[in-house]
Amino acid sequence: MTLKIQQQGDVLHFTGVLNRDTLMQYSPFTLLNNASTAVTFDFAALENIDTAGLAWLLHQLSKAKEKGTSIVLSNVPKQLLSLADVTAVRPLLPISD
Repeated sequence: MTLKIQQQGDVLHFTGVLNRDTLMQYSPFTLLNNASTAVTFDFAALENIDTAGLAWLLHQLSKAKEKGTSIVLSNVPKQLLSLADVTAVRPLLPISD
């Protein structure tokens, strides 16, 4: 299980698994430190996410908001939507599609 986050301009491409085991690779998460005012998280190649991954995502959204950066989620997998529905946080997710 691995997680890769590659930056191309204002888009962060997530590949692999976003879970409690892979999150430590990106702790602390510094890719937003020099971000512009709008960043897209592209989950097209995300294979799996768990509740720890969802919590991490919500934390990044909060940190970005504090810095005046907006995040849009693109190609959101059904698994993430299901987790967000079960935990009643879906309204907090800025989903573009």
